[in-house]
Amino acid sequence: MGSNWVTSAWTSFTTWVAGESGDPDVALAQYQFVQRQTPFLYMMSLAGGWGLSLTHWPVAPVFLTLVIPLLVTAFAVQRIVTVRRRQKMTPDHDEILTWQKQTKILAVVSPALFSIWVLSLFPYGGPYLQVQVVFTIAVANLVLLFCLIHFRAVAVINAFCANTLYFLYFAITGEEVFTYFALYGIAASMGAFFVLNNHYRGFISLIRAGRDLKRHAEELEHKQDETQKLSDLNYFIANHDHMTGLPNRRCFLMELEKSFTSARQSGDALSLCVFDLGGLGAINNIYGLNIGDQILQEVVRRLQSKLEPHLFVARIAGDEFALLAVGDAAAFSDVNSFFTELFAEACPLPEGSMKLNYAAGIAHVDGSVLSPTQLLERAVYVLQEAKLNRNHPVAVFGPRHSEQMQFHARITQALQAADIDTEISVAFQPIVDVVHNRITGVECLARWNSPLLGNVPPGDFIPIAERCGVINKLTLSLLRKALEAARNWPDDLKVSFNLSASNLSSRGFVQEILALLAEYDFDPARLHCEVTETSVMWDFKEASRAILALKETGIRLSLDDFGTGYSSLTHVHKLPLDCIKVDRSFVHGIRPDTAGYGIVKSLLALSRDMGIACVVEGVETEEELSILKSLGTSEVQGYLFSRPLSEADLGRLFAKGMTLSGSTVTPDISPAAQKTAQAG
Repeated sequence: MGSNWVTSAWTSFTTWVAGESGDPDVALAQYQFVQRQTPFLYMMSLAGGWGLSLTHWPVAPVFLTLVIPLLVTAFAVQRIVTVRRRQKMTPDHDEILTWQKQTKILAVVSPALFSIWVLSLFPYGGPYLQVQVVFTIAVANLVLLFCLIHFRAVAVINAFCANTLYFLYFAITGEEVFTYFALYGIAASMGAFFVLNNHYRGFISLIRAGRDLKRHAEELEHKQDETQKLSDLNYFIANHDHMTGLPNRRCFLMELEKSFTSARQSGDALSLCVFDLGGLGAINNIYGLNIGDQILQEVVRRLQSKLEPHLFVARIAGDEFALLAVGDAAAFSDVNSFFTELFAEACPLPEGSMKLNYAAGIAHVDGSVLSPTQLLERAVYVLQEAKLNRNHPVAVFGPRHSEQMQFHARITQALQAADIDTEISVAFQPIVDVVHNRITGVECLARWNSPLLGNVPPGDFIPIAERCGVINKLTLSLLRKALEAARNWPDDLKVSFNLSASNLSSRGFVQEILALLAEYDFDPARLHCEVTETSVMWDFKEASRAILALKETGIRLSLDDFGTGYSSLTHVHKLPLDCIKVDRSFVHGIRPDTAGYGIVKSLLALSRDMGIACVVEGVETEEELSILKSLGTSEVQGYLFSRPLSEADLGRLFAKGMTLSGSTVTPDISPAAQKTAQAG
């Protein structure tokens, strides 16, 4: 029991003496502190020792006053040099542990050497010299405590060894006064040690506080790094398209603003090209978004591989991109070749492959461009023109476009201020059965006689009406007028009426059409709603929903301008069509040796195979009609038979009967009505 208590007490004491030396941070701090203090400790010891050598020179042997001091000095100098060398190095924890063991050994050797040297001089001096020896011992012990207090284990070992040797020496030699003096020195050392131990605890607390502060600083720095990374990621997400990784519209507008300002200040050239991928919307609707995304990524990959350093590219809409060229006036001089190479290779699809087409609008900064927004508006404006011209898919903004933009702005203002019901009227163009030489229907065409602008062509005001949000109101007004006129027509006459992309995508619009039919007691089976491939593809999902709702009531569906949109055959099979209308571009100048001849022949065969009607538009000459008849055409529409007619002129025509005596059905037209007809 007693031995266990002693063992436990000894273990506690040694643990207390060792302190926190096992802590890597504390051990490193102790190492650095001792390395700084050791030279001072040795120098103070040597100063005291050489002081004794000088005062004992006359009375003590040379061996004690010179030889031993030189040996001790050599040892001390070697230790000082070693320590100074170590001060330039930062050891790892294992090296520090090795150093601690070596230092504890030196804590025994060093005081032993110094004590033997000093005490060997004690017998040779008188009372004063003996007091000097004791005083030197006392000072050396205090210096030792102060120098080693932050390494408690070494301080305790040094103090114990030095004081024990002094006490034993005086006790053995019988020097009672100096024995008591040695005991008092031990007590004083112990007192000083416990006082200085508070500094040791402060030292440990400082190390730990520094470590905590460093850890907090590292955590803060880590959080700052994470915050910066998150901020950078958020900035990237906010300014880049997630699908392609390209800068998005927001980033593009900032770059455009910066480049425009810089170009204005420096006088450098600045050009903008906005281009559109033709057919991507169709791919999305037919094969799904995943395939569409793959096609998009492939196009972007090709685009990035061809980019020059001075070009900035961004995805600014679903299938719309922008190229910004700074400092190169000729950047887009050969843009046709650029796009031809870009889309030369077909893109793979699940059922084959497809070559994408494109349309591009280009605008350059000149004295008339006052803002980056105006530059973008110009590029987008001519892009719309390029979309309508397949033979020239690149359009460059010029003076003509500036005049058109101003005119379209006037149309927009006039449309928004217009009394639609008063200013808008309907013209009617007959659809003729050339087999039985009989009128089977009419197509309703919009006419606008503006008090501000005069007669405005529908090709000008219809697209603008869609953009400025009045197309639904305009369409319903036209339909109401057409139904009012149809009250006086034969009951079997079909009425073809055009619906726009906005009409098809507007929820509730179909119900408004059906309400009008009910109001005028008009048989839905007589109404043929004409839609273009482009209007269907604008929002295929909503367009399909609207078309199915119309079909459920008995309304017929015609695909207008067939052959001019994307993936025409696919749409023919996907939509519940009753009729296709062949675009006039295939009819003009048709001969057996023209491409149009083969296309029309194929479309007529397709319609027969599908059991749907086919109306050929744009027939203007007897030669064209003769060829179309030879191909099996049954219904046509065009100026050969009649220009668009007013309600009154159409009424006079019907008064003569529905059966025709010749090719031309146009009756005598009043001068006012002639203007209306010529607008079509």
